[in-house]
Amino acid sequence: MGNSRTADPTASRPEDLTIGVLHRAAGLTIAAGAPIPGLPIVLGDSTPDVYIHLDSIPAWHGQRLEAFHRADHQDSDRRPLVTVGRNDSGFRFSYSDGTSVWIDLGGTEIWCTAPRGTALEDTATYLTGPILGFVLRRRGCVALHASAVRSAEDGAVILVGPHGAGKSTTAAALATRGWPLISDDVLHVRRGESGWLAEPFAAGLRLWPDAARLVLGSEAALRPLTPTWDKRALDIGTFNVTAAAAPVRIRSVVFLEWSDSPNGGPGLAPIGAAETVVRLATHSSASHLLDDADRAREFHAVSDLARNVRASRAIASRQPESFQAFVDGIQRWVLEGANAHDP
Repeated sequence: MGNSRTADPTASRPEDLTIGVLHRAAGLTIAAGAPIPGLPIVLGDSTPDVYIHLDSIPAWHGQRLEAFHRADHQDSDRRPLVTVGRNDSGFRFSYSDGTSVWIDLGGTEIWCTAPRGTALEDTATYLTGPILGFVLRRRGCVALHASAVRSAEDGAVILVGPHGAGKSTTAAALATRGWPLISDDVLHVRRGESGWLAEPFAAGLRLWPDAARLVLGSEAALRPLTPTWDKRALDIGTFNVTAAAAPVRIRSVVFLEWSDSPNGGPGLAPIGAAETVVRLATHSSASHLLDDADRAREFHAVSDLARNVRASRAIASRQPESFQAFVDGIQRWVLEGANAHDP
């Protein structure tokens, strides 16, 4: 299942866009007039798949929008964190902080505006997270809300779980142990000739301060991700963290969850393909914005993926002192399967 709905980017290329910078992330070449924080920059003269127009609005911005989605979570003023509208030209994401992002129907052009004084780093958290995930879906790609690292012995290891399950934290722990980072938060997976592949989007990891301390120790100091957010950036090239440079065959999927018992220890419980399908579908990017046809394509794709990987639940203890043992267990499970026959 690949880019079944990918449009020709040259067909809608804006004549007035000066391509100042090319980025490469999640299998896409992305052009923008300025460097986008969190998107790796590439050199060369590639034809972009996606164009980002900073501080710009589309020609169709004044057209009436039909309400499409309203987030359940609210800000301190009881406004939904994001609302999404749709019309025959595309989608508009309206965030509670005043940021607006428009996306055309084919996922080839993005426009964004933000309130005066907003740092580009803040806008980029939307562009490199939920917006990128949605763009992938509009282009017919399978995208997971997941992190991934590469084991030298056993290919790509996908880390999946709900918000707060510790995907970035666990990926960071494995990355500092020498497992190159493939992606954090938004993971594009696709069917290749040799099996399912994880596309690299290794721009670093985003960690809350307590997670950074858990992985790196209390003395570690990481730069703030944005001027207004408390998350920290664990950059490529620091603390032994390296980046995967090419797509990696997926061998293992680990579903992260917390122990129900306050004093429960860490453990792993292998699961079968049927449960793997349900869990992967639950954690796909922008799943709440898919139509019926997209959902059907996604189900067939994740069913095929589930038949070709090993999967396990990884149950984390709520005791911080057990975290390294939890990561040890994941590492052992992956390595134990490295010499097994392909599923």
